[in-house]
Amino acid sequence: MTPVLSLQNIAKSFGSKTLFKNLSFGIFPGEKVGLLGSNGAGKSTLLKIIAKTVMPDCGQVHRRKNLSLCYVPQTEDFDDNPSAQQFIEQKLKAAGIEPEEAALQAIIGLGIAGFEDLQVMSSSLSGGWKKRLQLAVAIAMNPELLILDEPTNHLDWEGLIWIENWLKSYKGSLILVSHDRQFLANLCQRTIEIHTAYENGVLSFNLGYEKFLDKKSEYLESQIRLESRLSNRAHRELEWLRAGVKARTTKSRSRVKEAHDLLNKVSDVKDRNRSTKPRSTLTIDATQRLSKKLIDLKEVTIGYPETPLIKEVTIMLGPKACLGILGSNASGKTTLIKTLLQQVPPLSGTLKFAENLKIVYFEQNRSHLPMDKNLMQFLGDGGDFVFFQENSIHVAAYANRFLFPSEKMQLPIAQLSGGEQARLLIAKNLLQPADILILDEPTNDLDVETIEVLESSLADFKGLTILVSHDRYFLKRLSHKFLGILPEQSWGVFSSVEQWLNTKKTTLTQTNTHLEPISVQKKVKKVKLSYKEKQQLKTIESDITQTELELEQAQVRIQDSDLMSDHEALNTLTAEIQQLQEKIDHLYSLWNTLEEKKQNS
Repeated sequence: MTPVLSLQNIAKSFGSKTLFKNLSFGIFPGEKVGLLGSNGAGKSTLLKIIAKTVMPDCGQVHRRKNLSLCYVPQTEDFDDNPSAQQFIEQKLKAAGIEPEEAALQAIIGLGIAGFEDLQVMSSSLSGGWKKRLQLAVAIAMNPELLILDEPTNHLDWEGLIWIENWLKSYKGSLILVSHDRQFLANLCQRTIEIHTAYENGVLSFNLGYEKFLDKKSEYLESQIRLESRLSNRAHRELEWLRAGVKARTTKSRSRVKEAHDLLNKVSDVKDRNRSTKPRSTLTIDATQRLSKKLIDLKEVTIGYPETPLIKEVTIMLGPKACLGILGSNASGKTTLIKTLLQQVPPLSGTLKFAENLKIVYFEQNRSHLPMDKNLMQFLGDGGDFVFFQENSIHVAAYANRFLFPSEKMQLPIAQLSGGEQARLLIAKNLLQPADILILDEPTNDLDVETIEVLESSLADFKGLTILVSHDRYFLKRLSHKFLGILPEQSWGVFSSVEQWLNTKKTTLTQTNTHLEPISVQKKVKKVKLSYKEKQQLKTIESDITQTELELEQAQVRIQDSDLMSDHEALNTLTAEIQQLQEKIDHLYSLWNTLEEKKQNS
């Protein structure tokens, strides 16, 4: 099959920084390709080269004759403020489409994208609807090759599901960059990653995102084995060279050349393997609070006097858990967070917090960052050291954990990319020990590698995490349950994003209803606590505290150096620790079940 587009040995640099070189791959008819790479790897630049808006330094880009393509960038300039219809017509005319056809296709594209007012001014649209307008251009053009750079940025849940469904039905070829791993997994049958760790800077498999990760892991392991084999051979050849054998014969001259080529290859493989080592390790400083109800909401109505948003929320939140908050734009997610932060009082109901509760809040709006300050001043508050986990650490060393090299310490925040500003906020927030982390769209602008590191760190956090995100993969990996906001100020507790989305479709006319975490709508039957359950509820907090104390004591004992030589005692203590941890998990689960039963009684 002939590709619609192929790249051969292309290279691109900006100043002294080489983004990629000797890069080659093709895109075939009907193929949907996901393009991965860390921030700064050159993903957006590569898309621009494919779209003909940027030229490579060298190499060739072959496009099929008369290939129609459409490039949707991350951001668009709406300063001219055309209407939605005018905006699309201008794009189509620039692509060589006749005015009458452009007008007709603009109307069709806007209709599919959900626009009711075709003459709405583009500059007045929200971020999500501006993104829809960009994507409506692609729908109207219906190109043979569609190039998308972060198409889900700023989209709400409805917009995300809409564009995903449209792209599934799209018959042309597609290449897209996205940090939304679920979006990639649902759409792409082929995955390409650009990285200096790979030979010729690219790794490609005809696989979806998750299977690609497995193959990538196998490839990287094979490269480590290759380094070992080549190093052994190089050691022997180096000894031969050091022996001073004179290259008088053709055979010996050839071996000298091969030996030098081998040494260069070993050096190259070592450099590539070194670049695959973990780039950062984030540690979240949790307080030592044990066995407390952190937040308890009983029939709490959230919103403002003239506009209540969510009615009569009843939920108890404790440690070692992650609650995902789901809701459409303007449904009340931000107000709910402000209520939990005690910035907006509840309209009614009872809201109780544990004593001296420490809450760390990461907000998606970065406008409050002091853009004139540099990294050193912002992280260190004017000093050279920060205090983290009871230790004094130099600001540069702490910043390096978050991928900031020393040469960026004096750089003004205004000159950082969106991803770097997001990392900087995470670094600043994590200086504070926390009982609760509240994170509002923390993955925006982060590359997949950094998201995975953050994900791993949050999974190990011992406190309570409250998470607002449109990243389904991120939510699925972390959240134990979801509080989903439904139409008409109602709400429910759900076990998955999909369950909330399905229930939301069927409750458009339902008002003031509390739903159990099931998609079938039914009135909650009141069930009284038994005498045994009431007694359990009275003692369960102290039971958890006692069990956690026993676990801590066992974990201290296992560090005894004398125990290392007594394998039988070590095995017994290890089994005890596992049993205690399982008991704690069971008690927390039971506590949550009893509280929910009590609230419904």
